[in-house]
Amino acid sequence: MEVQKNLKDVTAQNALTVTQELTDKFNLLNSLSNGITDVSNDSEEYIQYLKVYTDTYRFKRIGIIDRQGITTTTDGYRQDLSFRDFYQDGMKGISGITNNITDAVGDVHESINVFSVPIYNAQNEIDGVLYATYCTENFSELVSIPSFDNLGISCIINQDADFIAISDTAPDDLRNAVNLMDYLRQYNEGHETTISVVRQHMDDASEHVGSYTNQDQRYYYCMVPLHNLRSDRQWFLLTIVPEQVLWNMAKPINFYVTRLMLIIFAISACSIILFLYFYRKQKKELLELAYSDSLTGGDNFAAFQEKLARNNYGRIYYVALDMQNFKIINTTCGVTKGDETLREIWKVLCNNLHSNELCARINADRFFFLVCEPDKPSVEVRLNKLNSDLEAISSRLNIPRLFPLMGIYETSDHKDPEQIYGKAIQAKSLIKGLRTRHYAFYDDLDIDQISENHKIEDDFESGIQNKEFQVWYQPKVDPYTGNLLGAEALIRWIKQDGSLLPPGKFIPLFEKNGNIAALDEYVFRAVCEQQQKWQHDGIPLYPISVNISRISLYFGDIVQKYKDIIDSYHLDARYLPLEITESATVNNSEISSLIDQFHNAGFTLLLDDFGSGYSSLSSLNVMHFDTIKLDKSLIDYIGDSNGEKLLHSITHLAQSLGMNITAEGVETAKQVEFLKVEHCTDIQGYYFSKPLPVEQFVQFMKEHGEAR
Repeated sequence: MEVQKNLKDVTAQNALTVTQELTDKFNLLNSLSNGITDVSNDSEEYIQYLKVYTDTYRFKRIGIIDRQGITTTTDGYRQDLSFRDFYQDGMKGISGITNNITDAVGDVHESINVFSVPIYNAQNEIDGVLYATYCTENFSELVSIPSFDNLGISCIINQDADFIAISDTAPDDLRNAVNLMDYLRQYNEGHETTISVVRQHMDDASEHVGSYTNQDQRYYYCMVPLHNLRSDRQWFLLTIVPEQVLWNMAKPINFYVTRLMLIIFAISACSIILFLYFYRKQKKELLELAYSDSLTGGDNFAAFQEKLARNNYGRIYYVALDMQNFKIINTTCGVTKGDETLREIWKVLCNNLHSNELCARINADRFFFLVCEPDKPSVEVRLNKLNSDLEAISSRLNIPRLFPLMGIYETSDHKDPEQIYGKAIQAKSLIKGLRTRHYAFYDDLDIDQISENHKIEDDFESGIQNKEFQVWYQPKVDPYTGNLLGAEALIRWIKQDGSLLPPGKFIPLFEKNGNIAALDEYVFRAVCEQQQKWQHDGIPLYPISVNISRISLYFGDIVQKYKDIIDSYHLDARYLPLEITESATVNNSEISSLIDQFHNAGFTLLLDDFGSGYSSLSSLNVMHFDTIKLDKSLIDYIGDSNGEKLLHSITHLAQSLGMNITAEGVETAKQVEFLKVEHCTDIQGYYFSKPLPVEQFVQFMKEHGEAR
């Protein structure tokens, strides 16, 4: 039956929207939980970092619960939640989302649903629970998607048939209902067949289409299981449509069929033509209801799937598109302007597609389309043009600048559009949160690399415990005498089988997942331990600089923590200068205060990678670093007249501000001679020495060290 098919398609579209919402939030919590390794010490600082995600993901609050069941939340509450099932489950290693519960934190006790994941400490033990509170009314908004001429009703129910959320279009008796079975039984007394059938399909977690009667009015419904939240918890998306709505759609067809039967023998040919005409017209209206996006008037994902199945495409490119931080437009310009922007995006997208290409709006600012081109360069040309046209919307509508993000997946297998969309989303994740690229291909993901990254992440804890991470030392040398002045500590990962994992493979990965903070501390402690050993053995000490990452700087106790570590080894802080990358100072309003705190604790600070792309000469006067390290990209200018003038200006400016100059990446005698003329304090690079393991560095100290 055509009507039932439309009902299924609408339900599937709504289910996809809810599933995507759940998946996004669980992915976020799992990612955030990886950044917490010690709940008792990290929660207060880390909770400040979590605040930014409450608005972005529409959470009421995010909280961390320790082993005693005490929660610390982003909105300032501290309360005992040990009685909550989600806490008890989390301490058993179970992630999930609750059914509707009453908020026990704060003064507003409204209906909420809680997403929760366990937190594991450095010993891979469960140390607490990370949770996020989501107002139940948000689910109601999510399922309040217009369908069937605004007479369709959408609900979310759990495995016990309790209502989680009900759309605004539902009648009062349904909106006030608590349990679907009780609701059906109320109007179907003596007719348990409907109830038992629904119950059976819920137990099987299977799709089902049926009908029931409410006060002499018949309703059709379609029930689809959502992504399985956990083994003992299942939600369903339920769409309900009054029979009269469906009959009203079919009435013109029935009317003309009846008329045609009366005159079939007289004008049979005309009757057939009229029948086909009106049938197609009515079918088109039904299709528009089921397959049309209510905001743009264009295709939704169900229509996209239908058209895709009818076409015989070869190898093509699928593109998932959204706008970075689109919520800013709704916040600053209003929802009406936001809707206008979405319609304009749809127009631009359609204008950039060829007649044989498809597109759809999924929800919010998410779009999906396909491009028929022979190769990647051709696709890139198309997407660059589309990107320019989309960015032009900003000035045309006088709104904040749009920043399109696109993920591209190439395939010749078109059987599963949902899976294809998911892979395009995966590709887009490569550039999400960045403002350097507008699109990424799924091929860029490198599936083998993803698998390798997972292996690297899984091996991190054991690598720390087994001391597979080793500190190597790259000497810093006096350019005039060749004597050793110090060194930079560099990390190397040497597996138990003897294989060496390059820093370029694991450092960027750990910067993304938060493990870099733990690695920073590991290296710092390792250098302190080595300096203490040299001191005990009577070997002269040299300053060994240690890198500290952007993430570590966000912890409020970072200065005191590093000061306590140095004190525990009875070392002078001047032998352990800290290197802060130039990029870590960008968008960090507390950096000047942190620099002062480190100085007060006795540390010397080096501005690393100066000139690598973020340089602001005026910032040198604000951030009182002791030394700037000229990036290799600047050193490579030596030999170019303009580049040498730039280097001359930078070095003289820094020296006039009382800063020392370290040149890194020095590889040639010509570079050394130029840096001597510029009175560079010390030089680091392969010209004098590559990074050395500790035994070789000790030998270097003996050969090139000054008598002390």
